[in-house]
Parts: sequence; C-alpha cells; structure tokens
Amino acid sequence: MRYDLIIRGGLAVLENGPARADIFISNGVIKRVLKPSKTPYSAARVIDASGLIVLPGIIDAHVHYSLHLGGSKITADDFYSGSAAAACGGVTSVLDYTGQGPGVPLRTGLKERIEEAEGLMHVDYGFHAVIPSWKALLNPAAQIKELMTLGVTSFKFFTAYESRGLMASDAELFEALEVSRRSGALICVHAESGNIIDLLVERFRRKKLPGAEALRLSRPDFTEWEAVGRALLLTGRTGGRIYFVHLSSGLSAKLIARARAIGIHALGETCPQYLILQDSVLKRGNGHLYATCPPVRTEDDSKALWAALRAGTIKVIATDNCTFTRSQKDQWDGDVGRLHMGIPGTQTLLPLMFTFGVKRGRIKIGEMASALSSNPARIMGVYPRKGVINAGSDADFAIIDPSIIKAVDFRKLKHNTDYSPYQGMKLSGWAKLTILRGEVIAENGELTRPDRPAGQFLRRNRSILP
Repeated sequence: MRYDLIIRGGLAVLENGPARADIFISNGVIKRVLKPSKTPYSAARVIDASGLIVLPGIIDAHVHYSLHLGGSKITADDFYSGSAAAACGGVTSVLDYTGQGPGVPLRTGLKERIEEAEGLMHVDYGFHAVIPSWKALLNPAAQIKELMTLGVTSFKFFTAYESRGLMASDAELFEALEVSRRSGALICVHAESGNIIDLLVERFRRKKLPGAEALRLSRPDFTEWEAVGRALLLTGRTGGRIYFVHLSSGLSAKLIARARAIGIHALGETCPQYLILQDSVLKRGNGHLYATCPPVRTEDDSKALWAALRAGTIKVIATDNCTFTRSQKDQWDGDVGRLHMGIPGTQTLLPLMFTFGVKRGRIKIGEMASALSSNPARIMGVYPRKGVINAGSDADFAIIDPSIIKAVDFRKLKHNTDYSPYQGMKLSGWAKLTILRGEVIAENGELTRPDRPAGQFLRRNRSILP
C-alpha cells in the first residue's frame, strides 16, 4: 500500500505513554501506528522524526479572534492572523465564541460567526455559544437542543459584566444547569463576582497607583473563588455539567477538587499566564500590557494550579487568546474601568508548557499532551477524531525539536500585535512542523500555504467528562 505521508522514528506521545513509532497516513487520517522498522514502505512524503517529539495536534479550547467590542472596535487578531499564529505554534484546532446580542437566536449567532471565519482559518475550528441573556431567549432549552444538532455542544455564561448585558443571575444559571442535566450540554462559566468587582472598580479607577495595580485590587482572588463556589453549589443541586474557564486562583482549583470528590460534574481550565506570570508584572510601568480578566495572581496561586494540573483537577490548558496592540492597550489612560483585557497567546502555548511544565519537571510530557490535546478533545466533543495519535483519528500533529531553544520575539510571531507578554523568554518546544489532516501547514514558524487556509468547521458531539 502506498501512503500519503509517513512520520518515521519519532517519540510519539500516545494515549498509553510516549513510544518510538512509525505513523502511516492517507486521506488525512492515521491508518497505522507501528513500532519503528526498516521496512521500505512507499509514501508520497516521508518525514524523518528521529530526535523529535511527535505530539497530537494541540487544541486551544478558548480563543477570541475578531472579537467585536462595540461600535467599530475589534481585537487585533482576526480569524486569519489568529489561526496563522495557531498553525505556526503547533495548534491544529481552536474553539472561539459566538457574539450575538441578547435575545438573538443562538443559531443566528452561530451562522454569523461561521460566515465571518469562512475561508480565513488555517486550522480547524468550532464555536462555543455565548448566552448573554437566558431570560431574553425564546425557549432557551429548545435553542440549546437545536444548536447541539448543529455541532455546538458548549454554552458560555458570565457571572460578571452586568453593564454589558452579559451577567447571568443565579436563577438563570440554575435553569441552564437543569437543561444541561437533561441534554448533556456543557455549561462554560466565566466565574467572577460581578457586582463586587463593579464596586471595587469604581473605588480604584481614579486612584494613582503603579502600573495596572488597580486591576489586581479591583479583582481580588475571592471574587473568583466565591463565584466558583456558588456555581458549584448550583451544579451539585441540578446535576448539570459545568466547565470553568481561565481559572487563576489556587483556591478555585481546590473547590473544584472537593466538588469532584463528591460526584459533582465539574471541570477546570487554566491558562499559561496564570501558571507562569505573577501579579508583580502589573506594577510595572507597562503593567497594563499584561492585563487579563481575571488578572494574574501570586506565586502561591501558580504553584497551586500546577499541583491541580498534576492531580487532574485542572483538565485543560487553553490561552484565552485576546490580542490587542500597544495603542489599543494605551487607550485606558490610567482608568482601570477602560482597560482592554487580554493578551496574545496561541502561538506560544506549546513552548511555554513544554519549557515551564515538562522541562522543569512540573508535569510529564504525557500529562502535557492530555491537557493540551486529549482532554480538550474529550470535553469539547471531538474525541477520538482529534486529540490523539490513533488509527482512525485525523492526522493532526505538532512535531517539536526539544534541543532547539529560541527567545520569544513578537516580531517573529504571527499575532497581529507589536508586543508579547513573554517577550525575551527563552523557550524550547517550538513547533518544527504542524500537520493538519495529513498536510504540513507550517514549518519552522512559517505557513507553508499562506494563501490557502484549509481550516474546517468542527461539528462537535456531547462531552466525555474525564
């Protein structure tokens, strides 16, 4: 048999552990995974992966590309540049969000975002459905059921941003979790105590403080873990399924661990910034460039999140990629109430986790692959098509050379911005080759076919809760 592609002799990170393997691919699908041999198989292309690590394609389950901010304002990374950064970073699938207003049918929001992304995505993609107002939707349970038939199985709620019309009440979240129990839908929650944050923002927005210190003071850690605890209580009472996005507090992770121990269907996601950066960066003169929501926290929080990752409480590492330029960030003019929240991150996701996680002994390479690939695939409903190196799975790979160390330089990244929060950090684990459905789409940080984005919309199934 002649294959389209063979990847030979690399250290493949399989579900049952790393092993040297030859991987055989045809028609965009993995056909066989065998022990290395010298048998002269026939293929259109053979990649010698000796000395390299072959990972399943990375899944960034939380990105914001072409995020509309109101009026004509939009984030710096559009679908083209964001997905280019993903491809060059070893990321082969991303999940973004719908953005329809209150009361607009969920299917309309999905249709609009698919049309906006069409022909621009270098990697495969799907959408979480944002629900800005449960009570404004006509028969929300039926709309969730409809979207699940269209391949969208996760639905996002906020416990903050009341002034923007996004904040769900406890009663609304309770009803959504009841629907989750009946339908299998995954309820994703941005957990912050919105009313308290609004109060604190007003207190600190006019005070002269170093850098963006007002961000830390107006969003203390209890505003996250209080909201997490409240949502866990509702999840336990309803029997629904909940997924907490971008967790920053170590105590939040501990609350989720306790809830899981008594059978509550709760999952947690964190991001590289919460594992690597500390709140001291916010005091710098350019501290506003590091502004995220929630903000980065203490070294103790970072240590607790690494421990939760090892323990399996935190299941997913995603980026919450939300890119702004310096000029966009500078528009805050010292007022924390006007601060654009978000940083670029998709292209640096893999090298950050390999360097600070695997190389520093915090996690094993199989645990990294679980958090970046197989767990998001299961939770987001694309397993076993995505996230694993198995016969029958899509031939998606991130191939890294662990011996190469490069410093982060925003000028060499594909994000449409003029800075990186990780600028100058020396990292290993950069993607040497990114392969999407059997085709090499990026090599050594450059797109191989910049004029032919080949990303496809992912129709997802119900979550498999690990």
